[in-house]
Amino acid sequence: MLGRRFLFAALASCVALLAFATFARRPEHAFLVANGGAEWIRAARPFDLVARAPKLETVPFRHRFTSAAAPPGDSVLEVQALRAFRVTLNGKVAGEAGPGEATWRYPRSIDLSPHLVPGLNELRIDVQNDRGSPLVLARSAGLGIASGVAWEAPGPDGTWQPAWRAGDGRHAPISSEFPTAWEGLRATWAFLLVPFALGAGASLLRSRWPTSGAGWLRPSQVRWLVLGALGVLGLHNLRLLPIDTGFDVEFHFQYIRTVATTWRVPLANEGWQSFQAPLFYLLAAPPYLAITRLGSEGAAMLAMRVLVLACGLGLVQMVYLAARAAFPAREDLQSVATAAGGFLPMTVYMSHYVSNEPLAAVLTAALVVSVFRLIGAANPRLDRWGLGLGLLFGLALLAKVTVAVLLPLLLAVLLRAVRRQGLPLRGAIGPLARFALASSVVAGWYFVRNWLAMGTFYVGGWDPARGGAWIQDPGFRTPADLLSFGASLERPIYAVFSGVWDALYSSFWLDGSLGSSAWAIAAPPWRYPYAVACALLALPLTAAGIAGALRTLRVPRGPTEECALFSSAAVALYVIAIVALFLSLPVFSTVKSTYTMGLAPCYGVLFAWGFDLLPRHRAVRAALTGYLCAWLAFVFRAYFS
Repeated sequence: MLGRRFLFAALASCVALLAFATFARRPEHAFLVANGGAEWIRAARPFDLVARAPKLETVPFRHRFTSAAAPPGDSVLEVQALRAFRVTLNGKVAGEAGPGEATWRYPRSIDLSPHLVPGLNELRIDVQNDRGSPLVLARSAGLGIASGVAWEAPGPDGTWQPAWRAGDGRHAPISSEFPTAWEGLRATWAFLLVPFALGAGASLLRSRWPTSGAGWLRPSQVRWLVLGALGVLGLHNLRLLPIDTGFDVEFHFQYIRTVATTWRVPLANEGWQSFQAPLFYLLAAPPYLAITRLGSEGAAMLAMRVLVLACGLGLVQMVYLAARAAFPAREDLQSVATAAGGFLPMTVYMSHYVSNEPLAAVLTAALVVSVFRLIGAANPRLDRWGLGLGLLFGLALLAKVTVAVLLPLLLAVLLRAVRRQGLPLRGAIGPLARFALASSVVAGWYFVRNWLAMGTFYVGGWDPARGGAWIQDPGFRTPADLLSFGASLERPIYAVFSGVWDALYSSFWLDGSLGSSAWAIAAPPWRYPYAVACALLALPLTAAGIAGALRTLRVPRGPTEECALFSSAAVALYVIAIVALFLSLPVFSTVKSTYTMGLAPCYGVLFAWGFDLLPRHRAVRAALTGYLCAWLAFVFRAYFS
């Protein structure tokens, strides 16, 4: 029963987050749905990759239709638009509406009968939008009008062209400059054979002579193998990768430089990335300043990349410790979890980019390890555990506020530990109070400072309070963004435009956004045939993770099942939070799987828990070992510049 309550708490949190995203009333939440056979349409132009200042854009849409000799009884046109619009019929203004939430949420009725003429009529709707692409939806049942591809709008060259549906052209032109996933796999499949054969052969030897020590590596050895591979990649690419490559990397350096030279944490409105929590920048500032004074700023920038790499290596160690805690009696599952969760492509490429994300990830992963150990502890001292979890939570919160998503689960774990010891619910007061006190002491000052200086505890990167408003395509969402998937299996580079699931998949299994939210001077020097092929090679791992998550829906019966349940609930909470942000902030750079890097231990556990459903036959084990070896070698090759 307690396991069901634990699951119910996680699901209730997910529903609350989804409700917040769906029913928020901000006008920026443009979720466009077809209505009565009419579709939202826009001018035929590809999406722009560059974030830009708001600018008023006007797009005219026109449609020609034939009317009867006398006006029909129902000649009312219903119009929705992003955002202000003016309707003209045969050159005469029939109606208009100013910008605002109502112009797209609710249709405006425009009576066309005063301007209808027998025969051919020309309907024109001029739409203005200062927050992205102008779009319109129009329909009239009586006149047989429904916006769609039969309508026209000016193309890039200014001539009238068929309009696009809101969901058309959902790719960046730059993606066509890279091979498709299938082209990449066809060009690189031979590379898979050697590591697959070595891994499968070693596994078969292990099953034939189990005392020989051959074949299946011990989990600690797998850990060192993954650590070595990531370390070699990072050091080899240190000088080959341009220092300005990465997500907003110049602004992260600006943050570090500000802390190092002024010895103060900037406010959220004092820099493009200054809204980020400050721990990484506080740790980076002293070595940055020392190396700059002894050498050069270029050397200091390289040192920052080494610091980020060290965080990536720490994340691998956390995955290994979590695997040991989740599967104490199963070294085979420990090895699978360490290999698959420790060498995720998002961990590999983010370990090359200077930002606060890797530090936040390693601290979040340390929090997950502590949770797993608490779940497996026979008779834990809950006051100490509450204090320890609070300290880790505070540190992770001070590195990046994303970890706040885990708060409901952390409280549920503490409550479960109290009930497992047979204590009444009031026994949770002490551990919960220590948790709150520790996290508040570590991170509370930062949020209180924000409230005193800016009137809010946290200012997001999208918040107008920062000043310097910005917009980015697409500027709207459609049901297809939530219901479609598959573009990332064909053209994974910038598959972010194809919807939330393609965005998550392409940034999880490869560097799908090329290290930047905007197309910069050059793409990172990865081996792209290998990188894009990872989208297809990862399908078995994806299936295993989904199977592992579904397996946790039954009532947990032991620590291993509870660790897997926590992993599944944590991933679900993060995904729901990302979807909430995706709906409320309709720009393409909103969605990245790297926000979930700290859940690498959870991913590793779910992969292993899913693969555990396979038959325990030596041929199956050999195939699985060969596959994991080939996948690890492939990822290494993809990011070895």
